[in-house]
Amino acid sequence: MSAKKRRKNAMDFRDKTVVVTGAASGIGREIALAFGRRGSHIAAADINEDGLSQLASELEGLGCRAYTQRVDVAKPEDVEDFCKNVYREMGRVNILCNNAGVGLAGFLPDLSLDDWNWIIGINLLGVIYGCHFFYPRMIEQGGGGHIVNIASAAGLIPTGGSVAYSTTKFGVVGFSESLRAEADYYDIGVSAICPSFVMTGIYAGGRHKSLPEGETVESSVEKVEKILKRRRSTAATVAEAVVKAVEKNRVVVPVCPEAFTIDYMHRISRRLFAKAASRFARAGQKAELK
Repeated sequence: MSAKKRRKNAMDFRDKTVVVTGAASGIGREIALAFGRRGSHIAAADINEDGLSQLASELEGLGCRAYTQRVDVAKPEDVEDFCKNVYREMGRVNILCNNAGVGLAGFLPDLSLDDWNWIIGINLLGVIYGCHFFYPRMIEQGGGGHIVNIASAAGLIPTGGSVAYSTTKFGVVGFSESLRAEADYYDIGVSAICPSFVMTGIYAGGRHKSLPEGETVESSVEKVEKILKRRRSTAATVAEAVVKAVEKNRVVVPVCPEAFTIDYMHRISRRLFAKAASRFARAGQKAELK
């Protein structure tokens, strides 16, 4: 039975086990709560143990079973240990959400190899490690399932000034589509979720290179967060898109109006969009050089 046939009717999330990485705050926290409200049991991972503790209390208040563990997704041994413990505590995994991620803004000449290793380790290898350890167990247990990888609109379009971040998110999209092609045989769906600008704290907690002259990290974060706070799309918006992606077995899912628009424009004319991206990057480069 194919994944498409299996998803014609809405999936019942009651008593399903959902794994979420980066679950202590932002999108990950909202994903955990969204499935928790639908009766799922949650296995949550993050490096923020206080945030995990608060999440566990909220989930238990919803009547959910919650398992939490401190995990650095850039360390394969942490992810392997988490997988073993989740299966020991929960018995099986129905949905895996690889959400943990970080931000890195800056032009290529300003980035160190440490910057590259840091962001690739978390944003791309973190997703790969999650699938490496959980996916074979999901195959072995049988009964299908779903894997959700949180990418970004920056994984759909060129983004000058965020070359490292965009590289990891393009990687997540490509990895997800390729894994989906082989996972369908086992009745396991795979979705890449691509939100645009959402208030999550990722910008404040990221690394900031190539700042314009006279601007500090603090002033840059304040400026960006002021814009994000005015937006209608929130982390909860993304979480609901994740739930719908699992229900409908969607492939690549742009979230927020501009994500749909820029994805459509990029697919219609890559050359035109490349010119627009270059102009945007050039404005930032001029500001940096002033």
